[in-house]
Amino acid sequence: MLNQITDSFFSKLMDKLVDCVFDTFEDKKNLESTLQTLKNNLNSLSQKAFDIQEKINNAELFGKKKRKREVEEWLKQVKIIENEVCRLESEVQTQGFFGKLFNGDQATQLNAKVYQLVEQSQHFGELLVDYETRGEELLTTKMRGKGFKANLKRIWNFLKSDEVSSIGIYGMGGVGKTALVKHINNMILQKRKERRVCWITVSQVFSIKKLQDEIADFIGLRDLFNEENEEKRAARLNHAISGKNIILILDDVWENLCLEKLGDPLHIKDCKLVLTTRSFEVCCRMGCQEKVKVQKLHTDEAWDLFKQKLKRDMALTPEVEEIAKSMAKVCDGLPLGIIVPAGSMRDETSIHVWRNELDRLMDPSIGQDDEEDEVFKVLKYSFDRLDFNHQLCFLRCSLYPEDFLINKWQLVDICISEELVDKRKSRRSQLDQGHSILNKLVKICLLESVREDWVKMHDLVRAMALKITKRKYMIISESQSLKEILIEGESIKDLEKLCLIC
Repeated sequence: MLNQITDSFFSKLMDKLVDCVFDTFEDKKNLESTLQTLKNNLNSLSQKAFDIQEKINNAELFGKKKRKREVEEWLKQVKIIENEVCRLESEVQTQGFFGKLFNGDQATQLNAKVYQLVEQSQHFGELLVDYETRGEELLTTKMRGKGFKANLKRIWNFLKSDEVSSIGIYGMGGVGKTALVKHINNMILQKRKERRVCWITVSQVFSIKKLQDEIADFIGLRDLFNEENEEKRAARLNHAISGKNIILILDDVWENLCLEKLGDPLHIKDCKLVLTTRSFEVCCRMGCQEKVKVQKLHTDEAWDLFKQKLKRDMALTPEVEEIAKSMAKVCDGLPLGIIVPAGSMRDETSIHVWRNELDRLMDPSIGQDDEEDEVFKVLKYSFDRLDFNHQLCFLRCSLYPEDFLINKWQLVDICISEELVDKRKSRRSQLDQGHSILNKLVKICLLESVREDWVKMHDLVRAMALKITKRKYMIISESQSLKEILIEGESIKDLEKLCLIC
């Protein structure tokens, strides 16, 4: 009897254990399936979050939009759940066979959260909203010289005065007008919280409509883009600017602009105008009440800037220092003309090389005809020191419009497609080589780094590049007739590259 009871007990116990083990393996199988589904769903969610983050980052760069609060909170939740799933995977790997089973419910719950976040993203609509920006702080370099400090103080006092509504800043190309006004731009944003600063680069090729659009974009006047009539657009700008406390900065003005077509800011209370130009006459014709001339650096100031741009850890030998001082003197006090050759001589220690480069820089055969172009001689010298592939990449940048922001990755792709890098190398090696070319051009100051992935050309550097490529490169803007130019066969017989702007 006892044996029968014992046999029956163990028989039922074995049945239960078999059922338990079977259920355990089923649970394990279900858990693995749930985890795999969770990983797949999370991967899709993470990719969507990456795309959204990239889109809003690009839009926010220009300071006119900001992300919605619900989008910001959603991105935070995605990060949290990514961390939770990562922690769960780690626990599953370390807790052993039976320990895994306790994570089944957690995996299911996380999967439900992931699904909920995916669903939520389907109903965002617009990711960003417009907001009124006060302006954008700009990258500045340390400016040297008593003249810079005096001009900075003088312009700042004019801006604080209720009696002055317009200021013209003039001087030859490369003397530092834009650099000075960048400091003014940042000072206003930091010290005058009630003021907004609208910065517009005008350049040699411009249109009134484009300038109107830029001002409208700054003040958030969206309905202006549907209006074609210049006079009606000007009237709407005038109405929208009123009461905004705007300081309008027009950089690199080449000719008289009709301010009435830009909303007539000088006849609006609390609006002020600051412009930079190479011409004193432009300041007069645009009615600037105060005119500030930017002068070249004195000899000792020029030498200080030259030393700063060399960025050397070791002191120069007395012989090399004398040659370097002579080189700085040849640059004639023009900041741009000093920065570029100094950058190209970084890390150079041989006195023979320094002597040779000074001789080349002083060569009268590469001189220019007029004062405005004298900086070209110095810029051309730095270009000539580059190897052939660096030269071609640099010249390729001149095909972009003036003051255009050039994407580094696009430029590297062009270097690869035009075989400026070793085509026998792997794609990764070609990308590295392309970025190395760009970094060299930035290092010697022939290109300016604007943001992490963007570069631009100074207008004088671009003008020098266009002189070098004359008859080989052609740039046609929207104001020119392609048909008329192509009919003139003589002018295009040596053409290698053609750029159609707009």
